[in-house]
Formats: sequence, structure tokens, C-alpha cells
Amino acid sequence: MNLIELADLHLDALYERDVIGLITASRDAEVTPPWFHLVRTPDGNRWLLGAALEDLRRERLAAILSVQPPISDCADALGHPSDLDAIRAALAEHASAVREYCGPAFFFPNQLPANDRAELLYELPEAARRGPFAWLGDAGEASHPIAVVRADNSEVASVCHSARSTSGAAEAGVETADEYRGRGYGSLAVLKWAAAVREGGRMPLYSTEWENTASRALARSLGLICYAEDLHIGLQRRQHRPALGGTHDA
Repeated sequence: MNLIELADLHLDALYERDVIGLITASRDAEVTPPWFHLVRTPDGNRWLLGAALEDLRRERLAAILSVQPPISDCADALGHPSDLDAIRAALAEHASAVREYCGPAFFFPNQLPANDRAELLYELPEAARRGPFAWLGDAGEASHPIAVVRADNSEVASVCHSARSTSGAAEAGVETADEYRGRGYGSLAVLKWAAAVREGGRMPLYSTEWENTASRALARSLGLICYAEDLHIGLQRRQHRPALGGTHDA
């Protein structure tokens, strides 16, 4: 699979689209879909536009996205950013009270370390339903596989689940309880999750924001391979569960 094909798989895992390819919904029901999503890779760029935009605004935005520079690697993405001023101008009145997301996207190396500290979760323990992972009580089939790591006292310390999922790929969402951060539990949960996704015949993927230093450190510790930069702008996400890549110290 080349990087353009990987970008297409990534976008398909994130969004539902109509018959002409416009974003109609996020595959995470807790997330409002953005007005566009741009993926820049060393092999070229891919982007999707939102169905909520008017035709003329989509045309203007597509013209701007089509000339954004590809990247040679993820370090180059930071040195040669997309033209946000032009993109914001194309969105015009849509550009107020929004959230801008920009960050690296990763795939997993072929060989993953053995990991016997994590386990797959099939049923949420009653005690966990009242703790930091209570949101798992509403997790549907698309959230599986769900990997957990327990502390020495048997409490669930960290969880990695499929934040968005299709028959071809799943995107990781990882969260570690406050009192267990900084001990490597998140990395162990992600490893178990990724192995289970692969065993199911799908591609495990990981993405996060540049400013999420904890999530980027987790990716680095696992040797994940950065192949692209994501950029999207839209309404503020409704936060009830961990975002892609997680939001907490691993």
C-alpha cells in the first residue's frame, strides 16, 4: 500500500460520505464533521470537503487545497505549513467559533513487541462504570477491539479502543487514568489494541495533534511511522470520550 492509498484508508476510517464524496458525518457519533480534511503525504495530498458547505465555497476551498505543498516527512510539515490564511478566508463566516486541528498521522511497524501486560476487554467491570472510563459503558461494537492495562491493584489504568472504525481500518483512541499517567500503561494498551486490529485483518492507525506532546511521545516510544499531516477545521468537538490518539499522558 502506497502513502496515497494509506491516506484514502485513513479518510475512509474517519468519515461517512455521500455519493459524490462529500463528508456527511464522522464515524464517531460524538464528533461534528469538519468543513474539510486535508492529508499531506510525501506522495501527494488528499482532501475531502464537507457537504455542509455551499457549492461556491467548496469550489474556492478546493482550489486552495489543490495547491497546498506536499511534505517530504513530518518534520517538513512543520517547516512548510499549509496556507491557513487562505483557507480561513475561503471559509469566511464559517471561520468563527471553530476548532482547527493539525497534526501527524502514523501507521504501525510490521513487527510489534510482545505484550502480556494488556488484555482485551469484552465486558466492562461494574467498578469501572463509575470511574474515568465510564464512557465505555456506551461503547458499541465499532469500538472494539478494546484493550486495557491494569495496575498492580487490578484497577483499569489505561484503555485503547477503536475511536473510528471500518472494515478496512481502525483509528486508536487511548486514555490513561490520572493517577497512572507517566508509567507506560498507555503504550501497552495501544500495542495490544493494534495487534488485535491486525489479527482481525484490518489496518491499525494512529493520529494526533502537534500540540499533544504526550500522544506524540507515545507514538515515538512505539516506533510508529509518521506518513502524513492532517489538517481540518470545523465546529468544536463534543468531548465525551478520548479523541484520536488520546488526550492524556500515556
